[in-house]
Amino acid sequence: WIWALCSLFLLSMVLVVTASTAFSFLIGWELMTLLSAGLILVDGTSRDRLHNLFIYLVMMHTGAAAVMASFLAFLPVSRDLSFASLHAASSLLTPAGRTAIFLLAFVGFGMKAGIIPLHLWLPRAHPIAPTPVSALMSGLMLKTAVYGLVRFSFDFLGGGPAWGGYLVLIVGAVSGVLGVLYAIGEQDLKRLLAYSSVENVGIIFMGLGASLIFLANHAPAYAALALVAALLHTLNHALFKSLLFLGAGAIADATHTLELNQLGGLLRRLPAVGVAILIGCASIAGLPLLNGFVSELLTFQSFVAGSTLEALPARIVLPLMAGVLALI
Repeated sequence: WIWALCSLFLLSMVLVVTASTAFSFLIGWELMTLLSAGLILVDGTSRDRLHNLFIYLVMMHTGAAAVMASFLAFLPVSRDLSFASLHAASSLLTPAGRTAIFLLAFVGFGMKAGIIPLHLWLPRAHPIAPTPVSALMSGLMLKTAVYGLVRFSFDFLGGGPAWGGYLVLIVGAVSGVLGVLYAIGEQDLKRLLAYSSVENVGIIFMGLGASLIFLANHAPAYAALALVAALLHTLNHALFKSLLFLGAGAIADATHTLELNQLGGLLRRLPAVGVAILIGCASIAGLPLLNGFVSELLTFQSFVAGSTLEALPARIVLPLMAGVLALI
């Protein structure tokens, strides 16, 4: 079942990022939810597992409804729901329509990405999934939401409303700070990694928000820098978070526990796993010479560049976000 459903799960994510119409996008989006739920059930059907899975499904379908509504809101000005038509129709949207579409997309994709306060499903679903599935959900599935938000904000809406960048930036900052604080307090290794995903998605959203702010302030070079930083961190997180989840699975197989207080002295028994996890930890911590450092440094530089803008709010908020990123 894991082999069959994992293959279909990967196919659904491919369908999401290669779709050229709203219909095919939503088919892939819904399949992604249902197949990941099936993979979670492979490991058992206890009452606690079913309760957490129910929360996951309710939140995913709520987010899917918001995404569907954001597509349907284009119908008054678009002849169909192909992506080319949505892009062409963006100039015909009223300010109210543009705002509604942006907010619906932000809620729908933000729920799938696990940003705070829409993250409640994430620390419940990831730990109960089989380890390879946890790696796919955290490393890849969350990034389809980043893709969706980028597609709507930068492509369909041409930058979104002027204040949209501040919303994405601030919510990303809150997710980054609270995500790492929740992770610090966790004793279960997979739940810790799940909260770490909330933190890193927050960093990605901070980069996307900065890029939208630069676009609104007619600074395309800095907007490109912030967008590249966010997309590079999206790729980097997929790599090192998958590595860390697979390492956690290796530890669970060897010790039959993921409680940190019960673990220790494993490097002698699992030297290869220990080296792999050390590399993942150094990368996720943003240490130099590893990929996490590069994307976080680019994000930091884009925030500092905000001090050169003429608009006073951006000139204040963006440099402050450099301090928030350093805190994270």
